[in-house]
Amino acid sequence: MAVDSVMTGRLKAYAREVLAADLVGVANIERFAHAPLMMSPQGLFPAARSVVVMAIHHPDACIELGGLTHPQEIGPYRVQYRMNDRLDEMSYRLGVWLEREGYRAVPIVSSNIWRYKGYKELTAHFAPDMSHIYASVAAGLSDLGYSGLAITPEYGARQRFVTVITDAILEPTPLLEPGSVCDDCGLCVRLCPSGALSKELGGLDELPIEDKVYTKANKNLWRCAWGEHFDLDLDLPIPEVVDEAVILANVREHGLRGGEMGCCLRFCVPKARRYFDRGYADAPRRRRNTPAGDEGHRGLGQAVAAMAYRQGCDFVAVPELGDVTRWLPDGRSAVTLGLRYRRPEGPDLSAAARSYLLDAAAYDVTREIERWGYSAVCATDLDEATVQAQFTGLPAGWAVQTHTVICAAELSPTSLDLAVPAPPPLDAAQRRAQLARLTAELGADVMGVAPAERLDALHPALSEVFDGMARLDARDVSHRFMPYEPRVTASTVQVKRPEDHLAGAKSVLVIGLRLPRASVERTALPPAESVGPYAFAQYESTNLLRLTALRVMRWLEDRGHRATLSFDLCGTGSVVGNPRGDQPDAFANRFAAVAAGLGHLSRAGFVVSPVLGPFGRYVAVITDAEIAADEVIADAGLTAACEDCTRCVSACATTAFGPEATVEVAGNIERFRPIERTRCDWSKRYSLNGEEGVNFLGWDLNLPAPDVISAESLATALRQQPAIPKYRPCNFEACLLACPMVR
Repeated sequence: MAVDSVMTGRLKAYAREVLAADLVGVANIERFAHAPLMMSPQGLFPAARSVVVMAIHHPDACIELGGLTHPQEIGPYRVQYRMNDRLDEMSYRLGVWLEREGYRAVPIVSSNIWRYKGYKELTAHFAPDMSHIYASVAAGLSDLGYSGLAITPEYGARQRFVTVITDAILEPTPLLEPGSVCDDCGLCVRLCPSGALSKELGGLDELPIEDKVYTKANKNLWRCAWGEHFDLDLDLPIPEVVDEAVILANVREHGLRGGEMGCCLRFCVPKARRYFDRGYADAPRRRRNTPAGDEGHRGLGQAVAAMAYRQGCDFVAVPELGDVTRWLPDGRSAVTLGLRYRRPEGPDLSAAARSYLLDAAAYDVTREIERWGYSAVCATDLDEATVQAQFTGLPAGWAVQTHTVICAAELSPTSLDLAVPAPPPLDAAQRRAQLARLTAELGADVMGVAPAERLDALHPALSEVFDGMARLDARDVSHRFMPYEPRVTASTVQVKRPEDHLAGAKSVLVIGLRLPRASVERTALPPAESVGPYAFAQYESTNLLRLTALRVMRWLEDRGHRATLSFDLCGTGSVVGNPRGDQPDAFANRFAAVAAGLGHLSRAGFVVSPVLGPFGRYVAVITDAEIAADEVIADAGLTAACEDCTRCVSACATTAFGPEATVEVAGNIERFRPIERTRCDWSKRYSLNGEEGVNFLGWDLNLPAPDVISAESLATALRQQPAIPKYRPCNFEACLLACPMVR
């Protein structure tokens, strides 16, 4: 089949203009012919024809000023964590975009999903599902540096990459010549504090792509990971031979100091853009375009504001902070990005989403200022409370959350009055129409509304099924890389109503987002047998739904209403063990979604939607606003495939399914098999039956669930989790994957 140049152009435009990628490249699948099959795009997705690679740039000042006093005092380099969040969002959104365009796609996580010690014939340590570094070379974006980092002509090592695999036949980007960017300056070798580029080397690794061969140092990754991954103090004497046993022994003896600012990255700038300014930093600086001059500040301010508002900020201001050179040696101004919000009556469930949104906006603004030729830094230790105290005009009961960027441009102070005129009044139907438009613009696939009374009416039947069901919540009170020390709390399930989340609740708005179908279908299947794409889909769908819910809540609050969010409104779901922390499982918010007219229940109890099938995840926004409700779906044929099928029940290794139950939702009867939570959690939450995920990461753990799971038996089992990978599990719901509607 022919290459689709038009689709390639549309995809690159979406990646740059909507997702704000700095670089975009495409590799055809043939360029991965020499990749280890279990770490390759064709191993993950045999139908793959193209690999899309996107990059975002490390702000220069965050690199040049990070690790300035010590590699483990990373300072503004902490922007790295926000960049990973952004890359995850870019990968996931591009995968969903491709699926909506009619293709299949497998978005790959930015980081933190690895097979630490290999798996079957895959012998590499710290092996990701696939290497973004190698993919960036194959996609024509980078050369391979001696250090093993991907280096580009534009930024050197100062960017991070993310990858999406697809069956679309896209036009490949021409390859860079090997050695065209790396000039063997040797700074990475001389300045590596763990000696990873000068000790325990195994010659050179070769990466052949088409008619070219790229090379890098074959280093001992355990030595490289001493400070960068395992947080061991780089001032300790590092043995001549470093392996897992040495790492664990030093963790036990010395504890952890903190993450490392990678010196190989910090000192790597292409020769054509490299210069030194010893009064500014000891690291080389990157030559940028010439500043626009004072006459360009008006345009700069407009560009910064546009970038911030696109990310969802409520206001952008230039406050008076006086001397800002503490955070940026050539700093002259500050730009504050902010959100206003109503102070919650209970726990602040939106704080994390607000931080995520502001961090993303600050990162984009920092990059935009750099594009105009000025230094800028975000993720500093500036006390935001001193900035927030300058704002006026907020009504009683409201607060602001901010993130301030320091820059070298001279910007004039602006008004700090946050008084906002009241929007025009809307009726219930108008509210629903505008919220449907808003959620669609934010990337949601479906939205439905249930009156709170509909869920109140469901409460007695759900209580009869679930109330009193045992639950065990375990927490590891030891440190990372130390044996699991469980603290287990026993409780029982109590079904909740909208009123339990928000006094005076009148409406429940349920928002759904798809998991990329290919990510789910390919879970744990050969050749790669990976669970990483599914684990990524679990947590990133939650992140994006939380952001969408935050924007909906702010829309409601601006119009005088109260709102909160929940990923398990009725309290009948659970969570799945995940590298980004426990994530809502496939059963969370199922009854809210059914009540909002978004689907029916399968035999296993997860939602089957006419739009998303069984591939949806859902968040609920509970509000005291009157919103026009949707009708429940009357056609139960959506789950007709369940009538004579028990594959989901048979796939459960812990025999967690109970006898069939029925509940009535607005006159419709829903049938499903309730799950004994402690048995289900044994596998998918606590990773004790590795067949439901972690065995595919190389964990050797497969403990049968006892007849009665108690706090004591759970604690005993948890102590057998491996010390290093225990806090980054990847699990899945075996019942969902067994469903014939999935594969």
